[in-house]
Amino acid sequence: MRARLVVAAPAAGGALDGAIEIELAPGWKTYWRSPGDAGVPPRFDFSASTNAEAQPVEFPAPERYDDGFAASNVYHDRVVLPVRFVVADDAKPVALDVKMDIGICEEICIPVNLNVQLDVPIGAGDSAAAALVATARADLPGPGRPGQFEVASLQRVGGSEQKPEFEAIVVSEKVDDTVLFIETPGDWYAAAPRPVAIAPGKNGFRFTVDRRSAAGGIAGAKIRLTLTEGEDATSRTFTLDASHATP
Repeated sequence: MRARLVVAAPAAGGALDGAIEIELAPGWKTYWRSPGDAGVPPRFDFSASTNAEAQPVEFPAPERYDDGFAASNVYHDRVVLPVRFVVADDAKPVALDVKMDIGICEEICIPVNLNVQLDVPIGAGDSAAAALVATARADLPGPGRPGQFEVASLQRVGGSEQKPEFEAIVVSEKVDDTVLFIETPGDWYAAAPRPVAIAPGKNGFRFTVDRRSAAGGIAGAKIRLTLTEGEDATSRTFTLDASHATP
């Protein structure tokens, strides 16, 4: 495998758009920010960078990989992760430094630790890097298309406080081609969603969440849902309220 940092030309106001490109050998995979039942969540540390502060790394929608024992959220072959930097002084050069802890897998998973640096001179520009970053940003999940392709709602439908059950309603023109990915607070553990028929053009996904080790309550927590339909992807974040705290 190989990994590299690329950046587009600095923008006015101290913004620097970049990306982390990870290329894997054929047949290998790495994990989304929420790896699913098995896998290693990626970690990125930019603290050694000079004159630049990294914003959270962003992720395109993953694939669902089910080996019959566990369902994981993965990328195969290659993935490009956009990341934006705030530059403290745009009259000075930038030195980017990222330490990456990721898991890569073929038959078994291997933890990989990488350190990648990139010096960005004042006024530097790279048209190929700019195109790569722009494509990576375009590949991120968008707001969806109301009434055609969207995550319409999320409600609690049962379960206990320690193991609540939720139902998400999605709208898609290709219901059989949709996959739902779930992100919960770090001390919640969501099971893989189960599709349930709702109506033509609409589909439901039910999933349970294990909260037995959760420090906080349900109300006020956030659940982010990412829906894919072929190459299209959309995300929506729900802030749970009292209606989700009781079924």
